[in-house]
Amino acid sequence: MSEPQKIAVLGAGHGGYAMAADLTLAGYEVHLFNRSPEPIEAIRKRGGIEITGDSVYGEGFAKIKKATTDMKEAIEGVDVIMIVVPAYGHEFMINKMMPYLRDNQIIVFNTGNFASLRLAKKLNEAGKKNLLAETSILIYSCRKTSLTSVFVDGLKQKVPTAAFPAKKTDEIIKILRKLYPQFIPASNVLQTSFENLNPVFHPVITLLNAGFTERTKGDYIFYKDGVTPSVGRAIQAIDSERMNIAKALGMELTPTIKWLEIMYGAKGKNIYEAIQNCKPYQDPGERGPKDLKFRFITEDVPYGLVPMYSIGKELNVSAPTMQSVIHLCSVLNQENYFKQGYTAEKLGLKGLTAEEMIKLVTEGEL
Repeated sequence: MSEPQKIAVLGAGHGGYAMAADLTLAGYEVHLFNRSPEPIEAIRKRGGIEITGDSVYGEGFAKIKKATTDMKEAIEGVDVIMIVVPAYGHEFMINKMMPYLRDNQIIVFNTGNFASLRLAKKLNEAGKKNLLAETSILIYSCRKTSLTSVFVDGLKQKVPTAAFPAKKTDEIIKILRKLYPQFIPASNVLQTSFENLNPVFHPVITLLNAGFTERTKGDYIFYKDGVTPSVGRAIQAIDSERMNIAKALGMELTPTIKWLEIMYGAKGKNIYEAIQNCKPYQDPGERGPKDLKFRFITEDVPYGLVPMYSIGKELNVSAPTMQSVIHLCSVLNQENYFKQGYTAEKLGLKGLTAEEMIKLVTEGEL
């Protein structure tokens, strides 16, 4: 496949709206799927989605080719399937599309969150021959402003992307960069998941603003108001542990403060200053979570922090700040995220050396 023509976007949340509208304006035939009918019906009634802000392909009204709650209709005949839902929805999407997949359709998890390591085996056992890829993070910082409109307040200029197995990354990147030139090759899907900034930022900011959240029901600007110098130091501690675990895997990661500059042009002497100088993070519409049962914890702890911490444990790398944040978030929400999350065992990495882990994500097998 040299040039994809038809794209399925699975998930009609903030990111799904932005992606469906943006790619439509780029000239692709886009099929937007959502399991609940309300947004789909609204889009059908109006005929599309209005996109404004810093999108890839400009502002305007995007006439979506298909908006549907029927998975078969959504993915039939498409070249690339973009999954744009929180990590806890990945398996649902794979299960739902399984009967209708055809060989060599590309499935991209936006954001990866270790999805390929969890779900490639399920596809293989079903005899599916699909190409899997993951991005480190969603290319858009965006929010729906109505049931038929979306505002993009920030666009990342570089998004690490890798295939599973990594030996197919070059092949897939050539295709995906037709859609998004911002996609750059990562070494493997461990790197894309470790380069995800959401677990570095969201849980610790939410945790340290728990009182603020419960009193105001999220009536504050999440980054601008929620990140003070001391919260910035806690983020830095998580970031340092993330990089130490990756180093034990033989991977060199980009520090979070550098990613803020690369993605958004935000600079500062420390993470606090960089966040306060980041334009999308100053958007008054980027409110805090209304409660603690929000994806900043329910996604980013079990599917982000837990796998990093668990892999670190396998490699004898200490991560006390990660451990503390996971534990306290578990206490606040009366859950056990250590057990619920993507542990090394669930990812098929338990008992493996660092070299074996890298071989697995490179070759697809040991």
